[in-house]
Amino acid sequence: MKKLTLNRDMGTLITSQGYRLDPTEKYYICLDDEIEHQAGILDTVRMMGLPAIDDYHNWLKDNGFDPEFPNPTNAFVSPYFGVQSLWSTELSQGIVVKNKEDDEEDDDYYILMECSRQNEGFKYTQIVLTMGGCM
Repeated sequence: MKKLTLNRDMGTLITSQGYRLDPTEKYYICLDDEIEHQAGILDTVRMMGLPAIDDYHNWLKDNGFDPEFPNPTNAFVSPYFGVQSLWSTELSQGIVVKNKEDDEEDDDYYILMECSRQNEGFKYTQIVLTMGGCM
């Protein structure tokens, strides 16, 4: 597994339509280290808006979850971990990351959205959409 430090691993060159993150890579994060930064990003998204968030809402609806009260489960998203993206559009891709490497007690998964370059003000921003983890 590869440790991911969100929005700070920016050294990778990408194609104009590509993404930095590879959905077939098994990433883990330490949410305790990311929470403050992610809360600031989510506040900014709420204030300014972000068209790419519609990709997540569409994915929720398409998979039987309520976009008003998102409740994706670990059981539903874990098969995507390190295998494929949940969605991939011109605006964003959604991938599954794990909390902490090899932590037997915390097998929580998070949905992480990576914005494409087409998101003004949020180019390549990585946002944890399930801050409390998946159910």
